[in-house]
Amino acid sequence: MSSVAKKDKPTMSVTALINWARPGPPGPQQPPPAAPAPSASMLQAFGSPSSIPNVDCSIDMQWLNIEAGFMSPMSPPEMKPDTAMLDGMRDDATSPPAMRNYPPNHPLSGSKHLCSICGDRASGKHYGVYSCEGCKGFFKRTVRKDLTYACREERNCIIDKRQRNRCQYCRYQKCLVCGMKREAVQEERQRAARGAEDAHPSSSVQVTTELSIERLLEMESLVADPPEEFQFLRVGPDTNVPARYRAPVSSLCQIGNKQIAALMVWARDIPHFSQLELDDQVLLLKASWNELLLFAFAWRSMEYLEDERENMDGTRTAAPPQLMCLMPGMTLHRNSALQAGVGQIFDRVLSELSLKMRALRMDQAEYVALKAIVLLNPDVKGLKSRSDVDVLREKIFSCLDEYCRRAHSSEEGRFASLLLRLPALRSISLKSFEHLFFFHLIAEGNIGNYIREALRNHAPPIDTSTML
Repeated sequence: MSSVAKKDKPTMSVTALINWARPGPPGPQQPPPAAPAPSASMLQAFGSPSSIPNVDCSIDMQWLNIEAGFMSPMSPPEMKPDTAMLDGMRDDATSPPAMRNYPPNHPLSGSKHLCSICGDRASGKHYGVYSCEGCKGFFKRTVRKDLTYACREERNCIIDKRQRNRCQYCRYQKCLVCGMKREAVQEERQRAARGAEDAHPSSSVQVTTELSIERLLEMESLVADPPEEFQFLRVGPDTNVPARYRAPVSSLCQIGNKQIAALMVWARDIPHFSQLELDDQVLLLKASWNELLLFAFAWRSMEYLEDERENMDGTRTAAPPQLMCLMPGMTLHRNSALQAGVGQIFDRVLSELSLKMRALRMDQAEYVALKAIVLLNPDVKGLKSRSDVDVLREKIFSCLDEYCRRAHSSEEGRFASLLLRLPALRSISLKSFEHLFFFHLIAEGNIGNYIREALRNHAPPIDTSTML
């Protein structure tokens, strides 16, 4: 791969930023050594993508219990990113908080725009109508790929927040009826193509275009919701877990497989990631999949955290978090984690990540940027194009720093506070390997081979068209 011209690169590196934000002991400071990537011998993983649905892991996973509830929102409403800030808008510092210029979908704006198609919270006006990121992505994907669908019923299926995945035909028809314009998608693509031509890329990884928080948010929306088949799991016996959180574990192995398969799709669609050499793509995913899954668990679990309660003496306390959200609507109860001997991992994910993320009011824009930072780690051993990975990661740093300064201009040091969640994530990830926590969630085989096969085929190992 050719050398890379580093454009818009911050003067501080990732390690320097983290060290700058973390108070250290007195005396000379030494940079922390890079945490080693998990070795292949530590991993129990996949065979081939085609083997995912038929994995039998009931023996290893009898201790797990998950809730089979309805589809929950992808993230708490109050944690949605301030999309206006992505467009360069700033709050008016002279106006009172209630009167600031929040975008229409912001929880503090007083507006109640909902998605015209499914009724979920709208993220803005897309292709002519107010819609959520899921329906926006579904419509764009349908138009760009010229997909056709068939209805199994009578072409009058209910399309709402919970059932929008059930019939793609009726969902697409509702998009058209509500006013979404096919030509708007085509014009958007033409504008993007013209922009790419004007950029005159000078290297194999040109990061001055396309790689942005907006694009990362779009990639996240493509793999945000779970497959429909996991919405309804039968209740199983376990007297130590509340009835509403009991379910058999026969499908959980498939859930783990599909979560990691979704990571493959997400990573491959990140701008410029697929331009890296295949060996480097495999190494980056192999080194980060565990952290990325833990981070996703922590992010989804924020909406299940209980609020603090005021005691008689005026103090405020909160009960230990009881639920970890493995997928939207699928939760692991704390009692199950304790019975399995992974209570420490469970508590650390929720206390060191979820609670701190909620205290920061981390929004989805910040979350997806941190995910990309975790993936694009130039310190992974064996990389052939380390400088290219470094350019991509520093570009994400620049985007996140700019977003923090715009969306949270009154919070000095927010950028560093966000980065300080990453060392805790790495520490928990390494500890989870000791407990073989994730080995219960994935199939037998070698995860490196699985990743390579999924990336080489350049086709999603799962049907992502049904995930939104």
